[in-house]
Amino acid sequence: MPEVTSLETLEEAPHAEVFEDRIPRTVRLRLHADERVPKHRHPESNVVIHVITGAVELTLGEAVYDLEPGDVVRFDGDQDVSPYAVEESTALVVFAPKTES
Repeated sequence: MPEVTSLETLEEAPHAEVFEDRIPRTVRLRLHADERVPKHRHPESNVVIHVITGAVELTLGEAVYDLEPGDVVRFDGDQDVSPYAVEESTALVVFAPKTES
């Protein structure tokens, strides 16, 4: 059975779990202008970020990516990541468990 959730109904901030079942973990990230999430890693996951509103500078390792609404970035979570909101921003973040290859 599909599970449908509206991002607008989620109250937690800056991180709100979208679905009760956390596989894959899906989070609505809402940041105020000039807010930064400190450097961190998600070593067990491949990460996908879809910017919905605003403008985000995403630092991955030593590189910085300027993301706008509609941009989608995918990366290995085993590197430092730090999103910074240039303006108030909302993004959907999916943490897909890594598979054995």
